[in-house]
Amino acid sequence: MSFMQFDYPTPRLHPKHNNWCEDLPENHEPQLVPPQLRWLTERNDIYLEVPRYRIEVMWGGMLCAALFPLGGALLMIIILIIQYGWGSYDYVAMLLGSCGTTVLLSLFLHGLKTTFIEPRSQPIRLNRKRQKLYVYNYKQPWQPWRKAITRISVYNWADIHGEVHFESTPGIRGYHLYGALCEPGTHQVVERFVLAKEWGEREQLNQIWSYLCMYMQHDDELPPPRNAGTADFWQPRKADAWPEAMERESTSTP
Repeated sequence: MSFMQFDYPTPRLHPKHNNWCEDLPENHEPQLVPPQLRWLTERNDIYLEVPRYRIEVMWGGMLCAALFPLGGALLMIIILIIQYGWGSYDYVAMLLGSCGTTVLLSLFLHGLKTTFIEPRSQPIRLNRKRQKLYVYNYKQPWQPWRKAITRISVYNWADIHGEVHFESTPGIRGYHLYGALCEPGTHQVVERFVLAKEWGEREQLNQIWSYLCMYMQHDDELPPPRNAGTADFWQPRKADAWPEAMERESTSTP
C-alpha cells in the first residue's frame, strides 16, 4: 500500500525558530518581490534609515487607560480630605489610602510617559558603503522615572538572513520580519532580531526585505514609501537620537 507524501517547507537556518513561517531570498540574490517601505526617514547614496514602530503598545489606549488610575487617586484624596475634616483619625486607613494614592498616581504618570515621552521608533540604518546594518534598541527599566537605556547593535550585512515568523502571543500577535545573524559562510544562527512587524499584511514584510536588499545592492530605482512623513510626528519630544559616535559612523563612508 502506498501513501501520499507531501513536501512541507523546512527552514534554511539552524536552529529553527518555533514560529518560523518562511525563508526570504538571500540578501545578495535578485529579489522577486517588488520593493516597498511603509515609512522612510532618510535615504541617500551612503545610508538608509527606516523607522521600526512598536505595535505592541496602543498609544491612544495607554492615554485612556491612564485616566482610570487618575480617577481612583482623586477619589482616594477626596475620601482622605473628608475623613480629616470630620476629625476621623483612622491612621491605618489613612496610611493605606496614601499608599494606594501613590501607586495610582505612579500608574497615571507611567501612562503619560509611555504616550508622550517614551520613543515609539527603534530605527535601523543600512550603510551600503560600509555594508553594515545598525539596529537601534532601547530598554526601559522597570522604574518609570528612569530614562531608557540605548544600545546600538552593528552587524555585517553579508551575514544577515531574512525570515518571516508569526507570533501568537497577545500584545505582539502578528507577522514579524526577522533578521538572523549567522556565522560567516554558514546558516548557523548566532542571533535573531526584529526588522519589522505587521498585524495582518504578511506580503508587506516581503516587500520591506526586498527594498532593504536592493538598496544594499546599490539599486537606486526604488519607489517612494507607502506613507509620507513619519508616524510619530505628534510626539512633543524625540527620544531616539543616535549616540554621537554611532551617528558619525553609520552615516559616513569608510
